[in-house]
Amino acid sequence: MKRSFRFPLFLLIFSMTNFHLMAQESEFAVEKRSRLKNASGEFQVKTENETWIPSETALIICDMWDKHWCPDANRRVAELAPFMNEVVKAARDRGIFIIHAPSDVTDYYAEHPARKKAMAAPKADNLPGEIQSWCSWLDEDERSVYPIDQSDGGCESEGFPSYEAWTKQVADIEIWGQDAISASGKEIWNMMEDRGIENVLLMGVHTNMCVLGRPFGLRNMSRYGKNVVLVRDLTDTMYNPKSWPYVDHYTGTDLIVEHIEKYVCPTILSSSLTGKKDFRFSTDERSVEKGNGKK
Repeated sequence: MKRSFRFPLFLLIFSMTNFHLMAQESEFAVEKRSRLKNASGEFQVKTENETWIPSETALIICDMWDKHWCPDANRRVAELAPFMNEVVKAARDRGIFIIHAPSDVTDYYAEHPARKKAMAAPKADNLPGEIQSWCSWLDEDERSVYPIDQSDGGCESEGFPSYEAWTKQVADIEIWGQDAISASGKEIWNMMEDRGIENVLLMGVHTNMCVLGRPFGLRNMSRYGKNVVLVRDLTDTMYNPKSWPYVDHYTGTDLIVEHIEKYVCPTILSSSLTGKKDFRFSTDERSVEKGNGKK
C-alpha cells in the first residue's frame, strides 16, 4: 500500500516566506556612469559596477504629480508613469524601500499608512543642520557651466502660466502600505538613517529643477554622503527648444544628465532593476544611440 506524504501547511508557508525574504535580500548589480576630468581637463565617461543590498537601498519618486501647469509636461508624465510603476514594483519585490515624494500635496495622504510611517520615523542623530529646498538652487560651481536656459519655465507650449495644478501623485504609480510618503528632507533622512539606508535611487521630474534641488534631491543626497544615483531614463526636464542652446527637448534632458554626471552624482538605467529594456519617450525621434543620455 502506497503511503502519501503531506507537507505540513505551516512549514510550507514558512518555507515560502523565507524563500521570498531571501529573494528580497538578493544583491543586485548597478552600472554607475560618471564623467570625470582627465589630465587635459576634458570630461571622459567612466562606468563603475557596484553590488547593492536591497535593505540598504531606497528608491525616491520625485514630484510625479497628477497634473502639471504645462501640457507638454503632462503628456510626458502620463507616458512615463505606467512604465515607472513597473520599475517601482520590481524594486519593491527586491526589498528596496519605496519613498513617494510628491511635493506640496502630502496632506492629501494624511491617513495613509505610508504617510504615517514617514511622520513616525525616529529623529536621526546625524540630521543635517541645513537642507536646501528650492528647485532653482544651483551650487556656485555649477552656475557658470549649466548647460541649458530654463529661465522661461521650460514649457514648449505658449500661453500657459505657472501655477500649482497638482493635488496628489499620478494614479498610475501605486502606493503600498509598506512604502512611505514624504516630501520632507528631514523625514526622509530620518527614515533612511533608521533603516540603515546608504544607497539612493532617484527618479521622477523634473531633472533640471526639483530632481536636483528638492530637500531630498540629488544635490542634498550627494553632499550629505549618500551613495545616490539618478535613474536617467525615468526622468524629464522643463526645457523649451526655443531657448539656448536651441536643441530638441530630449537632447536638453541629455545635457542635464551629462551635467549631473559631471558635477553632482552618477546615473544608471532602470534595467539595473528590471533586467528589461530602458524607457524611451514615443516622441523621441533621435537615433537609439542618442537616447537616454547614451552618447
